Amino acid sequence: MTRRRLLAASALLAPAEALAQRGGAPRQQAPAAEVDVVVIGAGAAGIAAARRLVADGRSVTVLEAKDRTGGRCITDNVHFGMPMDLGAHWIHAPEDNPLVPLARQAGFDLYDDPDRPRLLIKGRDPREGEREAFASALRRSQRAILEAGEAGREISVAEALPRDLRDWRVTVEFLKGAWDSGKEVGDISCVDYYNALETRDLFCRQGYGAILARLAEGLPVRLATPVTRIDWSGRGVSVETPAGTVRARAAIVTVSTAVLGSGALRFHPALPRRQQEAVQQLTCGAYEHLIVRLPGDPMGAKPDEPFVVKADTAATAKPLARIAGSDWWYLDIGGRFARDLVAAGPAAMKAFAAEFVGNEFGPQARRVMEDVHVTSWTTDPFVRGAWSVAGPGSTPQRLRLAEPVGQRLVIAGEATDEGLWGTVGGAWASGERAAGQVLGWLQPAAAPQRRRR
Repeated sequence: MTRRRLLAASALLAPAEALAQRGGAPRQQAPAAEVDVVVIGAGAAGIAAARRLVADGRSVTVLEAKDRTGGRCITDNVHFGMPMDLGAHWIHAPEDNPLVPLARQAGFDLYDDPDRPRLLIKGRDPREGEREAFASALRRSQRAILEAGEAGREISVAEALPRDLRDWRVTVEFLKGAWDSGKEVGDISCVDYYNALETRDLFCRQGYGAILARLAEGLPVRLATPVTRIDWSGRGVSVETPAGTVRARAAIVTVSTAVLGSGALRFHPALPRRQQEAVQQLTCGAYEHLIVRLPGDPMGAKPDEPFVVKADTAATAKPLARIAGSDWWYLDIGGRFARDLVAAGPAAMKAFAAEFVGNEFGPQARRVMEDVHVTSWTTDPFVRGAWSVAGPGSTPQRLRLAEPVGQRLVIAGEATDEGLWGTVGGAWASGERAAGQVLGWLQPAAAPQRRRR
């Protein structure tokens, strides 16, 4: 097993140039009754697929259930006095992420995230021995997971972790499980973990969601139009929505595996067993932002400084301080704890945020704490979770999910990418690949050559 490198190639710039001339917001219009390709979902994968198809001169309709584009990547420019990402925020693997050159070409301000987290133990800085003990526990854990993955051992992260982590075990399990993947360490494959491309990340000053919003401009998108049924029993596909039926020669489906597994989107005939099994085994974890305002910088934090707090239980969070230099912090939660807390409701989530700040940052930080905003991706009916995670033995399902169906259907999204799974860049790359497959199906037969006279 080796880490697969994706190419953010110059070929991806051609759709950008074609659409730059068009400009404007997504074209909100009634879906055309007949098109070459219907794209289901206007997240990163759907936007990427539509851009490539439009640049090739194909007729396309993008059907999006929500009232906006971007999927799990959205920037709020209203409630925080600054751009605030409510979904994806870290721009992972920038050297391999196909969105990075497009964002820079569009003029977005990308900058490095600080790569060394600050450790806190109940509001205080660690003693030297404590710092070394944590660093050793984390380093040995990472090495054990990657060695198992490199050897192709389809075991869980929990099985690979060293047994002598002592009082750092809960913290390490949170970092490598709920925070890193949105699931508990027993539900994550070491091979899938190993395959994930890991480098220093970037942030976007205008927000990650703003990049996708810009790249969706000019596309033929129909918002607030959920797809209820896809009939691929004939030569093409018929896609049913409350606004009518769209017929196309092919369809690209980019909704999350959680939505596919919910049955909210029906297929006739049913998807092949290989794809059904892949959906069942690449389920989404849970990951939410608790966004709190701490004016006056009570922790003396640097802009965008990552924190790690020593945890006693799974009911913990990972702080990111002073986002883009502001008074706003992320307290990120994940895994089973996040799912349960979301189910308890916004009041319970805000109460946990206040308790966490008081316990981990101290009474002074609790006194100055002001607003709290919370996300709820787990209960969003058109998302239903965070990103896909392969459990032990399930890593091959990513490629199976992406297998074309009858030269009429192809599934795209981060779940179908081996190296950038769980990332916006992976979703974008998958949309590009899916569009390439469909274009291959749509190519007309070669015209007969005329005889030279």
